[in-house]
Amino acid sequence: MISTLEVIKAGLLTTVQDIPGRNGLRKYGIPTSGALDTHHAELANWLVGNPMESPLLEITLGNAEFRFTKGTVVGVTGGIAKLYVGDRSVQTNRNIKVEPGQTLRIERVTKGARMYLSVAGDWKLKKELGSCSTYRTAELGGFNGRELRTGDRIEVDVSGVKFTEKVIPKKLMPHYSQHQMIRVMAGPEWKWLTEKQQEKILELRFGVSSTSNRMGLRLNSKMALNIQDSEFSSVPVVPGIVQLPPGGNPIVLMNDAQSVGGYPRILKVADADLWRLGQVWQGNEISFSLIDRRGALELFDYYRELRASYLT
Repeated sequence: MISTLEVIKAGLLTTVQDIPGRNGLRKYGIPTSGALDTHHAELANWLVGNPMESPLLEITLGNAEFRFTKGTVVGVTGGIAKLYVGDRSVQTNRNIKVEPGQTLRIERVTKGARMYLSVAGDWKLKKELGSCSTYRTAELGGFNGRELRTGDRIEVDVSGVKFTEKVIPKKLMPHYSQHQMIRVMAGPEWKWLTEKQQEKILELRFGVSSTSNRMGLRLNSKMALNIQDSEFSSVPVVPGIVQLPPGGNPIVLMNDAQSVGGYPRILKVADADLWRLGQVWQGNEISFSLIDRRGALELFDYYRELRASYLT
């Protein structure tokens, strides 16, 4: 049985994404893409019983509405926003039964930045280069390689879908704050900075610029940081790399970032914290806390085991 998800209101930016995006293709210049906040994307798919790698919608700042032609089960996770099925107020972070013809409305996000909407069943989308994730620059994946617009329709096979109540455990629900402490490792060019500059970077609170996007978070502070002759031959980069361009304001590369860059790679965000950056927006602040490679691996293993212990 096919249900159609119809876009009534698309919001600022709504795209189809999945986990883990496109791996192993950066050597060809193709970004990873995929959900910026993998933690909440996984939780959304868990709520509806879909495989973790199933496609879902990433909705930036809310203000979106959808209609379903058949009864199904949906899950909404991520930022904090009011949520309605028809005129009935419902809660995020739990699965929701939707009747045929009903609408799901997500109001403006008040904390965080991105919401994730999963729909139980098999999404009828074609994988491109191994993923359904949208990479808009190349018009690749997702729904015709672009963001969703009013009137778009996505088909989902909901045959056999049944509702069994699920609620995300509180241990897996983050606390949202205007200030995020992000754990990082020293990057390849960290030692290009003087000791005083290194100390300053770890003391500063960086604001998040309005020019940030899925390619990178642009940070700013009252003190610009500079490295003499900071441009050099292009080198490989990955999501989570913190670059320092000549202007002195760091850029944290995100999922749609290029595969090579010409700025010093002063830091690398620990993989366990990378998803948190998917929930920051203009008006938020970021600080960095330096850890070593062993600490980063321990963090990754801890959170992986924590999720596995609850998501049974």
